[in-house]
Amino acid sequence: MWGAVVIIATAASTLVPHTGSSGADNAADNAAADQRRKKRSEWVYTFPVSGPNVFYPRDHLGYPAADLTGCRQLVRAPISGVIHAVRDIDKWDAKVDEPGTRGGLTITLHGDDFVRYYFSHLGRLIVKPGQRVASGQKIGTVGTSGNARVTLCHLHFGVSRICPMSEQNVRRGEIWPQRYLDAWKQGVNLSPNREVQRITKKAPTACIEAAAAQRRGGDS
Repeated sequence: MWGAVVIIATAASTLVPHTGSSGADNAADNAAADQRRKKRSEWVYTFPVSGPNVFYPRDHLGYPAADLTGCRQLVRAPISGVIHAVRDIDKWDAKVDEPGTRGGLTITLHGDDFVRYYFSHLGRLIVKPGQRVASGQKIGTVGTSGNARVTLCHLHFGVSRICPMSEQNVRRGEIWPQRYLDAWKQGVNLSPNREVQRITKKAPTACIEAAAAQRRGGDS
């Protein structure tokens, strides 16, 4: 049952967010969004950081993700899609170190490949929520927001399923992105879609559990 709920809600959440519309308006907006979505044969992937000598370790502390160097370099959308959320205020306080604010300035992209891409520690934001972007389009810059102020200037890059509710534990990274970054850097069009589908089937309640943990004040 939970698996069906997550899959149905996940598909709905990839659409452009909107509020205050009637049911008919929502249906029309949803249909328009689906028409703009690229088909699998049209998915084109782009390495997310511009510039030479961008480095990313093969591991990450605590969960699957990648930290990319390239301070102040442009960050680009790895695939076409819709900007689902933007955090444009850096609320991280070193004295409090609230987990939900450690990312500083962030962008969440719902890709046309039904995969969620999360970018944090950004220096500058160039997009807004609801905006459709093309693969390779400039969306921000690598920076030192959040707890990157006391570490190194870098881009946190997370890849995950699209959750229908607000949560952080899945969004921050669910699969290891390094093999996809390697491919995109070489111009190889390798998609994380199937791996995300597999992990969604394996752990169908992950979104609900992460949202519940966040409401309880756990890791977020």
